[in-house]
Amino acid sequence: MGFKRNWTKLSKWFLTRPNTSGTLVFLLLLVLVSFLVKSRYNVVKENQRREMSNILNVVRQNFEQILKSSYVTTLTLAMTVNDEGKPENFDKIAAQLVDSNPSINAVQLVPNGVIKYVYPLKANEAAIGYDILHSSKVKDEALKSIETKLIYFAGPLELKQGGMGVVGRLPIFKENKFWGFSAVIIRLETLIKASGIESIDDSKYYFQFSKINPTSKKEEFFLSNKKEFSEYYFQTVIIPDGDWKLYLITREKNALLYQIFTSSCLGFLLSLICALWVVSIMKKPAQLQKKVFQQAKKIHDSEVEFKTLFEQAPLGIAKVDSQTGDFITVNSEFCRIVGYPEDELTNYNFQKITHPDDLEEYVNCLNKLKDGSMQEFALEKRYLHKSGRTVWVNLIVSKLWKSDEKASSNIAIIEDITEKKKAEEELKQSFQLVSDQNKRLLNFSYIVSHNLRSHTSNIKTISDFLEEAETKEERDEMIGLLKKVSESLNETMYNLNEVVSIRTNITLNTEHLNLWEYIEKAKKILGQQVLKQEATVQNLVPKTIEINYNKAYLESILFNLISNAIRYCHKDRKPVIILSFDEETKSLKIKDNGIGIDLKKNGEKLFGMYKTFNDNPDSKGIGLFLVKNQIDAMGGTIKVESKLGEGTTFIIYFK
Repeated sequence: MGFKRNWTKLSKWFLTRPNTSGTLVFLLLLVLVSFLVKSRYNVVKENQRREMSNILNVVRQNFEQILKSSYVTTLTLAMTVNDEGKPENFDKIAAQLVDSNPSINAVQLVPNGVIKYVYPLKANEAAIGYDILHSSKVKDEALKSIETKLIYFAGPLELKQGGMGVVGRLPIFKENKFWGFSAVIIRLETLIKASGIESIDDSKYYFQFSKINPTSKKEEFFLSNKKEFSEYYFQTVIIPDGDWKLYLITREKNALLYQIFTSSCLGFLLSLICALWVVSIMKKPAQLQKKVFQQAKKIHDSEVEFKTLFEQAPLGIAKVDSQTGDFITVNSEFCRIVGYPEDELTNYNFQKITHPDDLEEYVNCLNKLKDGSMQEFALEKRYLHKSGRTVWVNLIVSKLWKSDEKASSNIAIIEDITEKKKAEEELKQSFQLVSDQNKRLLNFSYIVSHNLRSHTSNIKTISDFLEEAETKEERDEMIGLLKKVSESLNETMYNLNEVVSIRTNITLNTEHLNLWEYIEKAKKILGQQVLKQEATVQNLVPKTIEINYNKAYLESILFNLISNAIRYCHKDRKPVIILSFDEETKSLKIKDNGIGIDLKKNGEKLFGMYKTFNDNPDSKGIGLFLVKNQIDAMGGTIKVESKLGEGTTFIIYFK
């Protein structure tokens, strides 16, 4: 009694203050609109982050490919230095290396830190005789390469021969004594072009390239657009071989806010219009206002609801007998790539570990190498790991004999690109996921707009009739219709809230669930329907089957599919429902002998929201829609087999 008395007082308070009630409605709707706009903002922001991350990763991979090619070049060039410390066939081998690597402008040999050998010499004469170990500008980075005994890319810096570029220097040691450097020169404009930066659409983003100056210890930027970007959104990656930092920066400071501006304005206007409408409704008779208030309260409650140089190389290296194909020597990285120990691998030939589908192409290239029609070749191929899995590699093979000599051995440089191949596949899947999500968002926004507009139109029409009603009977009839429309609107909001919950629940809690037990639980819940229809539900799922799934989703899926099978049974026979599990395909099959579905006519809209296919008054068109969305959210799929008049089989494939 006390609650009813307080409720009556509160109702009267609001009924006598329509402006206050309207203001409260405006604020509530504004909060809801803000939430929806914020959700859209988060989606747009995440799409931008993924797009920028993908672009940045592509450019980073291009940089890494350039640096790895440069490493192979310096390594090959270092091998021209004989045991006496004198280069052999420098110009010939250097020409081949420069011609085969468009990203390299020049190569050098720098004995004792003094540049003596340069190819091509033209336009690089000024660099001859330059003592880099006694130059304050480049000495620190050269000493760093000697200290680490690894290749290091200095710059971008001003080249002696003019222009800006980077210099990759690989220290050469003979009998553990420093001999000098093997170096590559990459001009800055060549590096930028080869990295793919210039090919990226710059209407939305732009790149910046920087490094900490070893002398001033300040960050220097090398690309043209050097304006301050700290207040703009950007992503960075570090390229450790040169201590470089690569930035991808948005061109517009508030680009994301522009995209949600229209939605915010429309939401604000919708909130304002609804508030004004409430103010006008609150001016009606007290009895009608109380009923409207009760229904509005229900609606509001529903709404609230990622060995030296050879052994230390970061790439796999193998020396192979050109006649027999046997491995002569291999480094630890190559052993890691294929999974075999060195002593075992040197007893095999390349045919043993090459994927059968790649063997013919590889042998053809080796034959061309032996007959002199090519000096080296590069290809992507697959190795068979000792564990049995397939390993993708980028392979570069060069011969180790002179043109007038008999083929003896060749050297292979092997880069493991398994993760790159995997990343490419995941990137394709990510694009597909974003595309599918956008389609679902468009469809959902259409459903929300259509259903809410239909209900508000009905309420407006009834309100108009109510104003014109002359007798109490007419007003009572209009109030009854208004109550039914409000209840329908409440049910619509509940269904839409269920869909939003599924689509926004990104991190679902999952656990190991016994499938047989949950089927039995669904049978108990539907016990009254089973008895009423004299149905038979056969649970043929083994009691040991467990799946990793969300508990609430599994209960909802089983309940909806089994209850549908009972509800749409054939009038000439008792319903029989059989549940079975295929362990090979990891799928649950739910088969019934009901009225069936015309898949030719209704197959495409079978899982659509508010789609029904018979005259059953209990059909709402929401059950199968929720089932499909819950299965999709768990990473699974659902298929349907059905014949009209014979029955239907739903097959759920678990992830």
